[in-house]
Amino acid sequence: MVAGTLRRTWLAQGRADVPADAIEAGLWEELAEEAERLEPVAAVRHNQRPGLLAMRDGSITSPQRCTVHPGAAALRALAQSKALADVAAEATGAAKMTAIRFGYKFYKPGDFMHVHRDDGKCELTMSAALTPGLGSMGWLPNLRWLTTEEVVERLADTPYPDGDAFPVRYRALTAFDGSRIPHWRAPLDGQSREVLVTVCFTDLSV
Repeated sequence: MVAGTLRRTWLAQGRADVPADAIEAGLWEELAEEAERLEPVAAVRHNQRPGLLAMRDGSITSPQRCTVHPGAAALRALAQSKALADVAAEATGAAKMTAIRFGYKFYKPGDFMHVHRDDGKCELTMSAALTPGLGSMGWLPNLRWLTTEEVVERLADTPYPDGDAFPVRYRALTAFDGSRIPHWRAPLDGQSREVLVTVCFTDLSV
């Protein structure tokens, strides 16, 4: 990718495609195999508290249902790779970025994620589909620079707002500003189970 393109795209759109060569050859297959192995012991995440809850770190929590697992060796190899950290640093303009949280999310038919903002420490989130049927995520990049209170007031009664579609690519990472841009996942349609992998980066030097 041309030098500076990641940074310009991040600033303008709040997202950027991670170059394919940042991922080691064969790692996607290892991730898929690891996710399948860990799914039987994944924990259910079912937040049933209604509405949006503004947190002190700037994040917004909301109802969701899926199962999650923090991963093992393959996911650690992805999250801790220098290539991904360099992409995160270039996009955000930070001197150095470090992965502080990562995991698998397993979605069964009907599983969902209401509109929310990620943990305030997640200055950049990367995600990819490990299965081909996950589909797009909804998001509202035009609300990127609103305060937490403004977002909650505007979206309090709309779990799935009218917004843009964020393509979650199959075995290809996309970086996005999840701690600022409200995003959501409508109930999974169809009969298949789908898997998402996420890695959250922050600047620990400040």
